[in-house]
Amino acid sequence: MVISLAVILVPIVLISWFFTRTPPDAPVRTVDWQTALRDARGVAPYPLLGPVGLPDTWVATKAEWATTGQPAINREPATGNTWQLGMLTPDQVYVTVTQRDAAGPALIVQISRDGRQDGSSVVDGVTWTRWVSADDRTRTLSRVDGAVTIVVSGDLSYAGLEAFASTLRSG
Repeated sequence: MVISLAVILVPIVLISWFFTRTPPDAPVRTVDWQTALRDARGVAPYPLLGPVGLPDTWVATKAEWATTGQPAINREPATGNTWQLGMLTPDQVYVTVTQRDAAGPALIVQISRDGRQDGSSVVDGVTWTRWVSADDRTRTLSRVDGAVTIVVSGDLSYAGLEAFASTLRSG
């Protein structure tokens, strides 16, 4: 009877172990955002922003330039010339800065995850509009500079987004 029980339990234990073990984390794919930004600045019709002075513990995972009609955010055709830089903070939180020279309100809706306005922030003397997603997880800052909409977003506090926005420079 003990042998029969072992014959039944061993496969059950093995199957349980196989389906309940945690898979190893996939390594984060990093990108050379400085080169991508330099190349994009060479063709962009407006000044592109990039962070200056961030510690090496911030890791870029996305740096893309798309002209109108090319695949951009979520691989959808860009409704304007679009620059997007995504980075992981030292705490592994994704933060992005996105710029576009057309369809600014639609860009804010998309990046803020259909967020609602939540006041304003002043960063380096410039006023940004605050947005928060329906689940209160994602916060977004947006502003318009001429014809260009700039959006900074992430699952951070507004203070964290403001600190990141304060590092953004155009050249």
